[in-house]
Amino acid sequence: MPLPRKLLGEDEDIVVEMRPHWVFFVGPLIIATLVVVGISVALVALGKHATALVTYPLLAIAAVPVLWFLGRMFRWRNYIIALTTTRIIVRRGVFERNTLQLRLQRVTEVNTSQRLWERALGVGRLILDVQGDEDSLVIEDVAKPLVFQRVVNTQIDELVDRHRTDLYTAHPRPAGIASEDRRPGSDQTDETPPHGMFVPGSEPPATQGAAPAGTGGVTGGATQDQIRDRLIELDDLRQRGILSGEEFATKKAELLDRI
Repeated sequence: MPLPRKLLGEDEDIVVEMRPHWVFFVGPLIIATLVVVGISVALVALGKHATALVTYPLLAIAAVPVLWFLGRMFRWRNYIIALTTTRIIVRRGVFERNTLQLRLQRVTEVNTSQRLWERALGVGRLILDVQGDEDSLVIEDVAKPLVFQRVVNTQIDELVDRHRTDLYTAHPRPAGIASEDRRPGSDQTDETPPHGMFVPGSEPPATQGAAPAGTGGVTGGATQDQIRDRLIELDDLRQRGILSGEEFATKKAELLDRI
């Protein structure tokens, strides 16, 4: 019985849908076969001596493992392991239906476990570490568990990438901000240069239309505000060590003479 599509969300699709490996019912099958063969041999050996008091109890004994095998087969047909774009669903049960649903966002680790004979048969267990739960979720009798593990990990990665894309679309970064986060205290700086630094491609206002160097960078008709700004710039250069104290004093004197 396939997984009912009513269990899926509007934007949810099935990626993998399968039943447990056939080892799920192989044990009851072997036991039922051995019991039926053994009782059949015993009845043939008794022949005419097999009375009703002997035959009926033997047939009842043979019916027990046969019914066990049929019940296990019925359970196998109603046991579904499914991976969707957002969840892992395990649905099982005949008269009492149990449905386990685990969202991929809660899965922190996906592991597998296989014994030597299970590796030969291609069966194993899928072990899921769930965020917020101390105990892991174990899914038994998974066919090709390594392949299923890889598909689950791929789907989780796609879900994370889709979430990041949706988050970036909903909250785009302002223009001029690089893709890396610029948090307070980080070693990254913004696009605005520090005061006094020259920005390539642009000329400081104080030097636009500047006079020769001997004039101190200020035209003859400079205002007091321009001279004050020029003094602040020269003092900043002195503090940075670009101008010596003597050079600063000379330039300062030249500017003050123009007031």
